[in-house]
Amino acid sequence: MPYLVCGECGKYYQLQEGESPENFLLSCTCGGRLILTESLDDIESLDGTELLQKQEEQHGYKNKEVSNRILNSDELVDAPNLAGLPKTVQNPLTLKFFKISSILAIFGILIISASIIEFSDGYGFISSNENEKYSQEQISCFLETTFSQEYHGQCHDRVGKWNINVVRIKIFGSPTPEDMNTLNKAINDINVNAKSFRMVIDDKNQYEPDMEIYFIPHLQFAQYSVNPSEADGFTEWLVSTSSIYGGNPAGEIFKVRVFIGSDQLSQARRSHVIVHELGHCLGFHHNQNRNSVLCYQGPVITEFTDLDKTMIRMLYREDILPNMSRNQVETILNNSRRSFFF
Repeated sequence: MPYLVCGECGKYYQLQEGESPENFLLSCTCGGRLILTESLDDIESLDGTELLQKQEEQHGYKNKEVSNRILNSDELVDAPNLAGLPKTVQNPLTLKFFKISSILAIFGILIISASIIEFSDGYGFISSNENEKYSQEQISCFLETTFSQEYHGQCHDRVGKWNINVVRIKIFGSPTPEDMNTLNKAINDINVNAKSFRMVIDDKNQYEPDMEIYFIPHLQFAQYSVNPSEADGFTEWLVSTSSIYGGNPAGEIFKVRVFIGSDQLSQARRSHVIVHELGHCLGFHHNQNRNSVLCYQGPVITEFTDLDKTMIRMLYREDILPNMSRNQVETILNNSRRSFFF
């Protein structure tokens, strides 16, 4: 006589004369499905899928849950020799859903990872700044800082920014240990947020540096610049006006000199000047927002604020190009404006 065998727990029931599989709900009390087979010996050599195929071939029906009664546990017989019986094949839809979910999860992890991976050679990061959304305050402050109406007698109506992989810095003069701590932290903040390039202090480079930072007494300022010695510090940067000069396209910064007064200033004030001038090195001018280190005659802020870091990310978006006009930049940022919900 044929047997109904549980693919989950291994117990079986031998059909009696006159009984048919259709007389039973083909499920065990443990929840496993019952599989019809002519001999218990057949099961040990077949897996769950082959058993179902064998069942269909011999009896012409699939394992349907139809009929009159459920097998009681006392009617089922333990089958020690079936301990290795494979589990019942799971629902194909469940398996398909699990596979799809796993694939989607893997893709999600890869996408998230791709947005934060750094290049190991120090030549920048994979940039994802274009996806960031900004508040009205951030956009307004950025436009004011990037397109200054008046800056030392000059009007700046075009984007100026670095467009090289590495900006090499050389230090001159006598900075204090705290000066260097402030400088290194500010450079790190720039590198983390700009993403498209890196600033590195490279005093041993025999070639002309891209940026020179001087820690000198105020009286020596006049040896390098026409700026008054009363200033706590100042920045001079050269920007290409055409693609002919120096081989740089218009709007690209190609040389910067920074001067920090090494006397007459408290350490806190000098730290503020260092970070303030590094902001100018990036292509920024002044603003009137007291939450920014670039605020003209503002509070003594000694590191880039969250607002400053956001503006760095905005300026060094890949879709904001050197020499762009204010109108062009506004069009780009309007598409990145933070909505009411996000």
